[in-house]
Amino acid sequence: MNKQNIYKLKAIKYLFKLFFILTIFLHLICPTLANPEKIIKNVICKEKSTFKNFLENTQNEYLLWLGLSEDGSTITELYVSKETNSWTILETGTNGISCATIGGKNSIILNNN
Repeated sequence: MNKQNIYKLKAIKYLFKLFFILTIFLHLICPTLANPEKIIKNVICKEKSTFKNFLENTQNEYLLWLGLSEDGSTITELYVSKETNSWTILETGTNGISCATIGGKNSIILNNN
């Protein structure tokens, strides 16, 4: 190996060390990179029929969309009120228990043509 190749190898080795040090430094000064935030929610769970009756009779929300999880363990449903624009997402397990994972107001139903 000639001197020029040895210098190139040393330069590459130096750049790898520099990159490694910079990566560690960025993780230390930016904790969000190393420790992502968790979303904590209050989830209410009841029998499916109880939730469905409550949403339809009290909130005027009706089933707009549903989907089955890839593994078949959960059905996710979107209930929406056309009068108040409120919405609720229910997740129902194979045991028949539904959990309201999130809900809100001011929804807009998009026309999917």
